Amino acid sequence: MREPRTHRPIDRSRKKRAVPLSILRTSEAVKTVVNHPRRLEELMRMLEDKDRAVRGRAATALARLSESHPARLLRIVERLREGLRDDSAYVRWHLIYTLGELGSRFPSQLQGFLNDIANRLEDDDRVVRVLACRTLSRVAVTRPGIIGELFKGLKREPPPTVAKALERAGSKSRGA
Repeated sequence: MREPRTHRPIDRSRKKRAVPLSILRTSEAVKTVVNHPRRLEELMRMLEDKDRAVRGRAATALARLSESHPARLLRIVERLREGLRDDSAYVRWHLIYTLGELGSRFPSQLQGFLNDIANRLEDDDRVVRVLACRTLSRVAVTRPGIIGELFKGLKREPPPTVAKALERAGSKSRGA
């Protein structure tokens, strides 16, 4: 006597459905984007979401990506710059940080977004102002000429921390 079949046959041709990045933890979203680079576009669409929390998660994931895989973000610098206009200070913090990481690692890309970072020195949120200042100071250490020209073009004095970084960079170049 034969037993009736109780199991369905396995269909191996069926694709797994991708879990939306918006419901993943930040670390899981970063891993997913690293393993599947095409999903970076989905992360960028999250920055345009109506929900502030979703935009915040996307910005946090982008900041973490800028630490571990910054080269992958070079093609979306323009969209990151657009995100600096977000009404959420939390999103602006992370995007300033992301742009700072990209600028310090890829100085040739700096020219495009230094003005945007300098404009954030006047932001309503204190943390955004501090991060913008820190970013400009980091760049001033490696590229003092670019920062000096930036503030001449803006016709204003650099903040004290940026000025100190410029002085240190100037004394290093004279001492060398």
